[in-house]
Amino acid sequence: MLHETITLSEERNVTLTTYLIEDQAEYQHGGKRPLIVICPGGGYAFLSERESEPVALQYAAAGYHAAILRYGINEYAVAPGPLNDLAGAVAYIRGHAEEWFVDGDAVFVMGFSAGAHVAGQLGVFWNNSTLLPAFAGDLTRVKPNGMILCYPVLDLHASDSHMDIGIQPGADPEEIDFGQKHPKMPLDRIFIMDESEGRYFVDFEAAMNAYIFDGEYTAEQEDFYSLQNQVSGDTCPAFLWHCNGDGLILPSNSLDFASALQKYHISTELHLYADGGHGIALANARTAGDVWNYYPYAESWMKHSVDWVDRMTGFNERIRKAL
Repeated sequence: MLHETITLSEERNVTLTTYLIEDQAEYQHGGKRPLIVICPGGGYAFLSERESEPVALQYAAAGYHAAILRYGINEYAVAPGPLNDLAGAVAYIRGHAEEWFVDGDAVFVMGFSAGAHVAGQLGVFWNNSTLLPAFAGDLTRVKPNGMILCYPVLDLHASDSHMDIGIQPGADPEEIDFGQKHPKMPLDRIFIMDESEGRYFVDFEAAMNAYIFDGEYTAEQEDFYSLQNQVSGDTCPAFLWHCNGDGLILPSNSLDFASALQKYHISTELHLYADGGHGIALANARTAGDVWNYYPYAESWMKHSVDWVDRMTGFNERIRKAL
């Protein structure tokens, strides 16, 4: 396996870590494989390790190449920065397709939660030269062949605005330990007093969106980057999954996006699991950080996504015919 970390932007701290199956005489010599670019989640404030290497290794085990994109977060999360990070990664991969034995017509983008917002942006905006000026000469080189969106942030109006992180009555917002206090977002937009309970709750929608817009934002900005509003006939095929018990990034994110795709007859596969919460990664013991990340009923999503990539690319059939 060719496993290395490539710096795509030192200034923005953007890297691409590869998990490439090297060409071997014991395999079909010279065979090219699909590649999945994984964008971990983390609310644009950090990048989840549970949604990184364990996922890449599952795709490698299925016979696909994988790569993890660590895109710009915190002060580098401002749109369209992460979109350009991902576009640059896709262009870089296609530029090395022959060397890496990558099928350049089978480059998929994948994301979890906020990382799915990055992946989804490229799926809808790949041909927008205003947002992607560096690639305006040939936008097709950054067009994904499909996107895999896992409990995705897609509708910026559809995240929890009454998040309970256990803030006790009498707490001072300045002293509350919460990892997504954006320096340019007033604390009274993040911490909302519930008079009936006499304590603060978190408006996670405002807290996360602050990273996308570098602080306070308008309804028009929020609407523009709500991706169900940007679906067109040029949008990439999509595989989506969500848990019905997700109270942080609401299931309507996936449902409304899938509905928009269907209006344009874009190939879509959607899995909605009965219960389960947010951020469950592989949903099994391999990526469970606590009891809330463990929901093995949903771990079938990985096999379904592998099968979906195979149907989109015909990879297994191509291998079978060459035997």
